[in-house]
Amino acid sequence: VKELQNFDGWPETGPSLVFKDRVSQFDGTMIQRLKAAGANLIGLSTASEFGGLNCSTTKLNGITRNPWNYDLTPGGSSGGSAAAVAGGIVTLGTGGDGGGSIRIPAGFCGLVGMKGTAGRIPRGPHTGIGPLTVVSGCLSRSVRDSARWYDVCAGFAPHAPYSLPKEEGWEAQLGTTDFSGARVVVSPDLGSAVISDAVREKVLQTAATIIE
Repeated sequence: VKELQNFDGWPETGPSLVFKDRVSQFDGTMIQRLKAAGANLIGLSTASEFGGLNCSTTKLNGITRNPWNYDLTPGGSSGGSAAAVAGGIVTLGTGGDGGGSIRIPAGFCGLVGMKGTAGRIPRGPHTGIGPLTVVSGCLSRSVRDSARWYDVCAGFAPHAPYSLPKEEGWEAQLGTTDFSGARVVVSPDLGSAVISDAVREKVLQTAATIIE
């Protein structure tokens, strides 16, 4: 469980020295649904302070390292979950994504990391409505694992007015879509980002290999 997500009776630190002694008084909606499904939730995984950095390094917990190369970061803010999953400690790890906090660690650690539609997995039960850019999700080693996660965690919650109706069959429908003739877009800079020539070249080379 990413330490920025609430688990009743576990630390709710931020993760910041300011709140190092704070303990959560409730389970988040996603945690409630994981517990109900029988998930084995074994502990908290590190994150960046208040989820504000793209590397999981804090004064409270120290440096979280990439299991593939200890000189590198696993990314952030869900870097602890990504490191635990990529390192084989757990099969799945919770995550949250506002500006890349699932996708960046997934990319850095070679995992599946999808930022779902806002409201697909409800936040809460005690949360402000905004920002609508923040979503809950997971880090996994396979698309199938992530699909099962959405089968368990997604769906409407009365306390979350912008949550979406439950969609059935995430895992069951894997492999049923015909992609014949489908096209892909490769956009190294996503239309406006400033990137180095080395990054652009690497993205284009990798995309060409995958497409081939």
